[in-house]
Amino acid sequence: MKTNFLFSIMCFLSIFNIKSQETNSLLNSRIIISVVMPENEEKISNANFAKIKSKIKQIISKNDVAATDYYADFLVYPSIEIYDEENLDAGLQPISIISGEFTLFVKQFSTNNQFGSITVKFKGSGKDKSEAIKNGILKINSNNKDFQIFLNSVKSKIINYYQNNCSLIIAEADKLNASNLYEKAIIQLISIPSGISKCDLEINRKIVQYYKNYSNAVCEKNMMIANGYFSEQNFSKTLEVLRTINPESKCKNNALSLMKKIESKIDAKEKEIFDLMMKVYNDQVALEKMKINSIKEIAMAYYQNQPETKINIIK
Repeated sequence: MKTNFLFSIMCFLSIFNIKSQETNSLLNSRIIISVVMPENEEKISNANFAKIKSKIKQIISKNDVAATDYYADFLVYPSIEIYDEENLDAGLQPISIISGEFTLFVKQFSTNNQFGSITVKFKGSGKDKSEAIKNGILKINSNNKDFQIFLNSVKSKIINYYQNNCSLIIAEADKLNASNLYEKAIIQLISIPSGISKCDLEINRKIVQYYKNYSNAVCEKNMMIANGYFSEQNFSKTLEVLRTINPESKCKNNALSLMKKIESKIDAKEKEIFDLMMKVYNDQVALEKMKINSIKEIAMAYYQNQPETKINIIK
């Protein structure tokens, strides 16, 4: 997995500032929902979608749900119906005034099951119909209690889904792990929110197991890359690659040996990173924090590399 080195260093440095109580679970405290645009929603232009998407995120996030652009199994998407439209001649520039209904749907992508919907009325105005729609939707009150009731209902249904199906989800993740699809196995479980009491401990244990398998699978390749940079006397790149090797993987001893060889060949700034890396090897608390950070990096990279989710509204 390729990771921007500067970003990786910042993540690496920041893990030592994480409070210990934040490392109790690998799972998110909030349900994650991906905001997507239906391909056949012609009433929202491409130019307007970014602002409307931002409005949807605002509505979602105000109600203790995490809204993301990246792939997630649970999706939220809009539908717009216009039931009244009036065009006024206001001198130099005509004005379009519209009244309509804005509906949000939540569905599960993998099963195609709907988990709820809400419809609110809106009015807007603008130089044309598209501008009027954007104006009307952006004026919708994100603090509307109906959104809170709707999203609380959706959260309850999603939690019940995970409570009732956690054994099946774990079994599917085990199959992915057995097929050497370690990243997918991690994603299968890390997307489950914390608080699923009958599964929390087992899910966390399984994620760590999959991560160890993933680390062992990639560390030999990374050691070859690191040794290649070392033979070229590119010690900065050697350090960069060694940083990706899990101190609990089967490559631990080889990684430590190579780190000792470059210790006297790196500059002062890199030595600071080197010392922090050595701390992880020798400090169990630091090691646990690094493990959690690395697992979440794997999950984020996986989400970012997924193709855009495409859905159609069936009316």
